[in-house]
Amino acid sequence: MDHNMSHEKISDFSFYSLYRPDIFILILIIGILYFKNYGNKNSALKTTMLQKFFFSAGLVFLYISKGSPLNVIGHHYLFSVHMIEMAVSYLVVPPLMILGMPHGLYLKWFSLQNSMMNIVRFLTKPLIALLVFITLFSIYHMPVVFDAVMANGFVAFLSHTILFITAFTMWWPVLCPIEELNSLSDLQKVGYVFASGVLLTPACALIMFAGHLLYATYAHAPELVSFLPPLEDQMTGGIVMKILQEVVYGVVLGHIFYKWVKRERAKDKEDLALIKMSAAANHS
Repeated sequence: MDHNMSHEKISDFSFYSLYRPDIFILILIIGILYFKNYGNKNSALKTTMLQKFFFSAGLVFLYISKGSPLNVIGHHYLFSVHMIEMAVSYLVVPPLMILGMPHGLYLKWFSLQNSMMNIVRFLTKPLIALLVFITLFSIYHMPVVFDAVMANGFVAFLSHTILFITAFTMWWPVLCPIEELNSLSDLQKVGYVFASGVLLTPACALIMFAGHLLYATYAHAPELVSFLPPLEDQMTGGIVMKILQEVVYGVVLGHIFYKWVKRERAKDKEDLALIKMSAAANHS
């Protein structure tokens, strides 16, 4: 990768490249629009404090992964850092933003009858959503594909945008906050998360256990840290992705079980209230 040769150190990059003010401004505008339209008491579609926190955290992590020096280090120097960026972009940001949006907006969107929403409805079907993301993610990490993508800025942007969009569709069946739009039971959601983890494992294992460098992109990259030469960096990248994936999936499973228990308790209270009403009616 020729452009690495003129950037031996991170300090060789411009402020713009390292901190991407354009991405910061775009994310800031999204945040302002969110709080203006959904974050105040006069909003037609209201959000809770927790939703505001989730959405804000999603925007912060989005900037960290795409607009901070993390992006430059991952693209030009360390594969392991690139995998951290990938994990944050596709396993952390989408769940936070899905949980942060007002529920009424989802009902409004999914009630629309147009070609765009037909595509969204198709892509968010559980099996389709899971297979599309996992397939694209796995193809992306094939050495010939990865090196071609990383060598071309526009192709990299397009590839990462597609992965980002399909990450949202992949998470939707599990995290859909609207009862009417839920297509999976709680038990099925647990199975979906486990299936996702199993299907992601081969790509991570290939990277972790390869005894040689898979990616030419990092073969001659300047070494930022002496203790992490290219092969060890590659192995670390696979391990990092797998660990972060397990952590995120563990949190999501916890969220599913919490919702499940909360729903069952509410159902038990309703049943108890009905029994008491029935007993009172019989007694009278």
